[in-house]
Amino acid sequence: MSASSASPGAQLRALCRAHPHASKVVLVPRTQIGRALEDALARDADGWAGVSTRIVRHHAEQVAQPRILASGRRELPVGGRSFLAARLLKQLQRQGRLDGLPGPRQLADTVAEAIETLRRNGAPLADVQARAQTEDASATFRVVADCYEGYLDALDAHGLYDDAQVLRWAAESVREATPPAVEASVVAVCDAVDLPEEAHQFVRAVRAGAEAFYRIGRPQPEAPPPQTAAARFVDAPLPPGETANGTVQEVHVRRAVGSAKEVDALVRDLLDADVPFDEVEIAVAGEQPYVSLIADRAARVGLPVSIATGVSAGQTRTGTALLAFLEWVTEDFDPAVLIRMLRSGHLRIDRMRSEMENETGAGSLEAHEVATLLAARRYEPGRDGYAKALGAAIGELEDRIAELEEQGLEPERDRERRRALRFVARLVEALLDLVPREASVQEMAARAQRFVERFGPVDPPPEDKPEADRTLDEAGRTVLWQRLDRLARVPVDYEASGPQLAALLRRWLEGQYVRAEHPRPGTAHVVPLESAGYGARSHLYVVGMDSDTLSTAAVEGAMLRDPDRRALSDSMDGELPERRSASDEAQWHHEQALARHTGVLSLYTRIFDLDSGEERYPSPLFLRLAEAPTVESERTEGIVPTGERTRLNDMEAWLTAFRNRGGEGRGTGTARDALSDCYPWLRRGEDARQARQSDAYTAHDGLLEAGTYPELDFLRDRENGGPMSAGRLETFAETPYLYFLKYVLGVEPLDEPALDDEPWLNALRRGSILHATFEAFMTTLRERDERPAAEHEPLLEDTLQAAFKAETEKVAPPSDVVEEAAFRRLRADALVFLRAETAHCRTHAPLYHEVGFGYGPYRRQEEDFGAVTIPVEGREMSLRGRIDRVDRRPDGTLAVWDYKTGRASSFEEGDPVADGAQLQWALYAYALSTLTDETVGTSGYYFPTTRERGTRLAFNPGRYRTEVERLLDRLSSLAASGSFPMHPRARYLNAWRYRGYDRLFRDLAARGTALQAKAYPDERPTPPSFG
Repeated sequence: MSASSASPGAQLRALCRAHPHASKVVLVPRTQIGRALEDALARDADGWAGVSTRIVRHHAEQVAQPRILASGRRELPVGGRSFLAARLLKQLQRQGRLDGLPGPRQLADTVAEAIETLRRNGAPLADVQARAQTEDASATFRVVADCYEGYLDALDAHGLYDDAQVLRWAAESVREATPPAVEASVVAVCDAVDLPEEAHQFVRAVRAGAEAFYRIGRPQPEAPPPQTAAARFVDAPLPPGETANGTVQEVHVRRAVGSAKEVDALVRDLLDADVPFDEVEIAVAGEQPYVSLIADRAARVGLPVSIATGVSAGQTRTGTALLAFLEWVTEDFDPAVLIRMLRSGHLRIDRMRSEMENETGAGSLEAHEVATLLAARRYEPGRDGYAKALGAAIGELEDRIAELEEQGLEPERDRERRRALRFVARLVEALLDLVPREASVQEMAARAQRFVERFGPVDPPPEDKPEADRTLDEAGRTVLWQRLDRLARVPVDYEASGPQLAALLRRWLEGQYVRAEHPRPGTAHVVPLESAGYGARSHLYVVGMDSDTLSTAAVEGAMLRDPDRRALSDSMDGELPERRSASDEAQWHHEQALARHTGVLSLYTRIFDLDSGEERYPSPLFLRLAEAPTVESERTEGIVPTGERTRLNDMEAWLTAFRNRGGEGRGTGTARDALSDCYPWLRRGEDARQARQSDAYTAHDGLLEAGTYPELDFLRDRENGGPMSAGRLETFAETPYLYFLKYVLGVEPLDEPALDDEPWLNALRRGSILHATFEAFMTTLRERDERPAAEHEPLLEDTLQAAFKAETEKVAPPSDVVEEAAFRRLRADALVFLRAETAHCRTHAPLYHEVGFGYGPYRRQEEDFGAVTIPVEGREMSLRGRIDRVDRRPDGTLAVWDYKTGRASSFEEGDPVADGAQLQWALYAYALSTLTDETVGTSGYYFPTTRERGTRLAFNPGRYRTEVERLLDRLSSLAASGSFPMHPRARYLNAWRYRGYDRLFRDLAARGTALQAKAYPDERPTPPSFG
């Protein structure tokens, strides 16, 4: 590809030779482009006195400085425009003039952009209002017109000026009396400079008043966008003198699988090439994700780079933390966001620790421990949900502490839990204090500063530490602090709720950049593609050349739509650019950038997107250049580097070694041995994997080494051991391996209801509310010496309402609709209970409700029984539990009932023990009989729900005594021999799913299939559930 014009550097040198003594001003598209031109001039021509590069806005500000001072006005900061637009939109919303459109916080940025477009193009208010009153004007344009009027009024009312006013003052200054600084200067404007009407009028005035005026670019620009300098000043001469035309010497083409591999290919090419880094320019067709990827890869391999645009503030630790904090606010204080902040290290608590511990007591909680405590409970939506849920939890602990103290027991463990929860509650309160319910934008910015100061992840660098020596995170923290400080003093009056302000502040923060750099010696320089070619570097690398990244589609939903733009242009001196031309303009700028470059050109495109799993296609520009005769090499970069290409990280080294396994000269064990040396625990994991894939049961399937394990036998001497529970024994019988994980190894699945997406009235909460209701209702009747009857329905409903209210105070339902539906369902269950009890209690007398046995002093309740042991095949077993209900039967014997809210069909009447999976009814009966020295005639399950209509499943405990003892003895043998094999049909067992242990296996079904192929050793006892 050849360039039809000299490079900007060559033209600038020609300009300096033609006007060696004059003051020379070069108008550039961006400040960083100007620095690149100046550096190239210094490098190639040993510098040249009297050359300054400026963007048009800065040159206008210098020219208009006397008028700015005389006006007494203050500048409206760029960051304040969106907040001013939000204020104007809020006023329209109150007047009902945003019907059918998004709210102020969603529209603020686009409306601010539309106002700026109108201002920069010199649109008179009268013309805008006239267009808005026409029948065919769009609804969005009418909103913009209303805001435009309010914007101009605000400028006058608050004594402010904007960029358009500066350009207008500057143009008037030059026309009325050309300032000496303009009259004596030589001015040149780069072709790619954007010149809306106000800027155009100013540059026209400068051209008329300057000593000389030139255009830097191609002699005959091809179809330039109408608002560029190439189109506005196509008749302006190029700098005089001979300038050598440059050509692209060679082109290299690279295709890659994913944007990350694009950047990897670029870095690999740079490291393999024998090119000084200060001869390298890297152009990105799209900022995301390429700038961050380049910065990351460069830091990892030690490649020195300078980034013209700087790094997005959101990619620094302080920016990431502040974005997360604002996200938490805008997402209605979602606990999941706060927990993620604490676990990711983006929220530090050490600075506030001593202050909070003064109020809550000493503790040693780290951020991740706070996250775990937060995740352990549910919260109603909104900021008040935290105080409610944490306060209820603290209140329960305080009641528990008082109860233990009354019994003369030491509640130190509960005090420690209370201190921890108080610390968590105080921390959340401190964060919530940073979020005003209603405030100004200035107050919100000040609160954001306090967040950075108190909870930000980065400490402020020492004041005497040079800027060049500061890390990116230190620089990011400093810059964000300074910009928040300016925002806290922005001259814009806008008040809104905390979440609305947080949403606007998030958008503001996403537009902030840190450490913008000019080209430095010894570094590869990274620029946007449209800014490439000004630094006169010999090697240009361009990433992001796929169609999706390179194209810029018209924004159909823009506030200023093309029909409105055309209609308004007809009444104006200037012309509003149409949105449909955006892609054509981008294409022109990209082609100009490549035309400016002379030297070696390397192009990179992705052909597949790994994140989405979709193909990506090279852009037409890439394909056209790839067909040029100057193409020297083509290569496709896969996931694994090919041949002898440089490995950029350990992952590539491992993947390469795996791909080349078995090859000569590489050795199959080299990478594996190196990996094991670095991470010894991986070898243990590999051993476990191979053991699980073997054809025999091993320790990794639940069989400990052959031998005896008396410490695991629950029928041993229990003097120093705790009692067993029915649930624990049922788990052992049904799923021995789960028993091994939970009760032998102490493995517990994470219980984090704050992060679970469950309905409010889940099975656990439903059962809890109904149990509490039934106990309180029946206890009240017992105290009155009454039996349940239909007339007790009001009492039952009041009791249910109290239990329901107690639960909602802990965790409120997400809405009134959910709350009402939940109560209706519970009330229907309660009425089934009342009808069933009315009939049942005609023949049965209720004796006990929620009565426990076998619990120690810390869990014992007032009416509980004491310790109990039951005989098992000549030995004894301590037992503990809590019986939901005990009745006196007509024949004088006792009946034991356990309330169930599930399905009766999950219990088999013909096999009530179910190989030990259903032992509770029998064990409770034996324990009660021992404790009371009475006969338990029946025991079973009671289903007081609308689905089961009060069904009871009752069994005679005496009939199954021998079978139960044999099952317990069999389980004892399993435990004593260390046999806890995983069941081959685990995927069909509810225990795995409902208790959360299924997450241990990626594919529980495949695990079961593998177990079915294993041989179980004949010498080991077999679990009853294995059949």
